[in-house]
Amino acid sequence: MTICRTPTTDAEFELFRTVGDLLNEQRGQSDSERRNQVRRPYQCVQLLAPYDGNKLPVQADFRQVQCQDLSENGFSFMSYRRPDTRWVIVALGAVPFLFFAAEIVHIGSVDVHPEYEFQVGCRFTRRVTAHGGK
Repeated sequence: MTICRTPTTDAEFELFRTVGDLLNEQRGQSDSERRNQVRRPYQCVQLLAPYDGNKLPVQADFRQVQCQDLSENGFSFMSYRRPDTRWVIVALGAVPFLFFAAEIVHIGSVDVHPEYEFQVGCRFTRRVTAHGGK
């Protein structure tokens, strides 16, 4: 398991920069356009917390998850338990993290990783700032 503290390639730096920019633009895209975004392997540990859609999680709510891939519009991660909320907050990148709200759009069973039971696919909905705003 690799913990990604900082992006290590130019492509990863560009991807992090692009995610924030595209969140502002994505409101004009249709669902089918969003699904066509290229997902890139992103196998490293990041921080994730359940989100009820209103109250932002506190630091103690975050846990480490094994990410699988990342695109401009979403990401997936492996989990040993089924998520119990429809939304999550994910901290990406290095300190200071970039925080994003994401909607869980797919939960699949995993047979190839004995330590994980689920692969969870998420779609970014907005960037979260210190004030909770967009």
